[in-house]
Amino acid sequence: MKENESALFSRYIIDGIQQDATPYELLAECMDDSVEMESDQEYADIIDESTDPPVTSFTYDSRKNKEYISLTAWNEGQERPFRMLYPATFTRQRIARALIERLWNKGHYKLGDLELWAGWEWNSKPLGNMAAFYSSVQAASEYIYDLGCRLADFYYEGCDEESVFRIGAWLPSPEEKDENDDSQYSNDSNGSPLFKVSPYKSKHPWIEEERACPQTLVDDPDSQIIYIPFDTASFRLGGSLLAELNGHNGGAGPHIEDPDYFIDCHEVVRELVEDGVVMAGATVEDGGLAHALDRMCTDTGVEICLKGILTSYMEEDTTKVLFSEIPGAIIQVSNQDMDYLDSQLILQDVAYYPLGSPSSKLEGISLNNEAEVTVAGILASLMNMASEGED
Repeated sequence: MKENESALFSRYIIDGIQQDATPYELLAECMDDSVEMESDQEYADIIDESTDPPVTSFTYDSRKNKEYISLTAWNEGQERPFRMLYPATFTRQRIARALIERLWNKGHYKLGDLELWAGWEWNSKPLGNMAAFYSSVQAASEYIYDLGCRLADFYYEGCDEESVFRIGAWLPSPEEKDENDDSQYSNDSNGSPLFKVSPYKSKHPWIEEERACPQTLVDDPDSQIIYIPFDTASFRLGGSLLAELNGHNGGAGPHIEDPDYFIDCHEVVRELVEDGVVMAGATVEDGGLAHALDRMCTDTGVEICLKGILTSYMEEDTTKVLFSEIPGAIIQVSNQDMDYLDSQLILQDVAYYPLGSPSSKLEGISLNNEAEVTVAGILASLMNMASEGED
């Protein structure tokens, strides 16, 4: 369809400024060299205006966190419309989710072995939607490139309903690699520098569809539940599922902009899963930490403590910590493996936060630390970090 081709090959003028590249050219930057960079047709410029989230004074009541958990739980398995006011953040969150989800599969691979496909089903009519599309494509191209992954395919399709962005990650078969990536491990100067030998690739990767560990918590009180955020962003609720379900369309969202840290987190958690250290694991995505943990509490409950996170981030709002959608993982590890986990995470400079232990005496999530974070507590934490660094 010409409309679909136009969206990809046209030049964009956003807020009066002509953009340097077409969406097709942006996406081709994180694909292999065989991608055709030109269209045989001329298309008119697409002119649009960007829309920013409104400044808002909307606040959440941390005393209602249990209600918020129930509210976000109903969305399980449903596809979320694209968050037009947060195009770059929402796009990166979706890419991160697709890559983290692969961590739970049996296999041996590295992040750079994975390939991605992306699809935009887009309503181009409302003001700001095409500017959001361009911002989404730009964010996808930059993030995938910086993560060292490859975009194998993409599509754009016009629609009259709510816009949707889809992304998936998989490991290509050896036959696909032979056909599509002959220079993957060569030093041929004609190959793309992004896909040459890299510490983020392995020579004989493999993945099975079967999970290496369950998503639900194992009823083992002699184990720890660990939260690992895969980005260094601050907790913000703008664009979150909680905000969406409360009819709140504004406020600052988290800035997901640290691909190097994501690579470190992904690699260390992948090794822990492969080594059999992870008893259960879940992806932090829509609904944030609270929704991910709630999904894990099928057979057992847990009482969680957020004090370590609140102190580390100098944050006082437990609702932000629980429902902000910073990409990450929750893993369950036995107490006897905690020293090993600690050494591996410290080696990669990856921050992690013990939340508590599962208990069959509880149902769902119980929160035990709604207490205020004090300056004294923050200073004590900083002093402990300083003393550890002197060893």
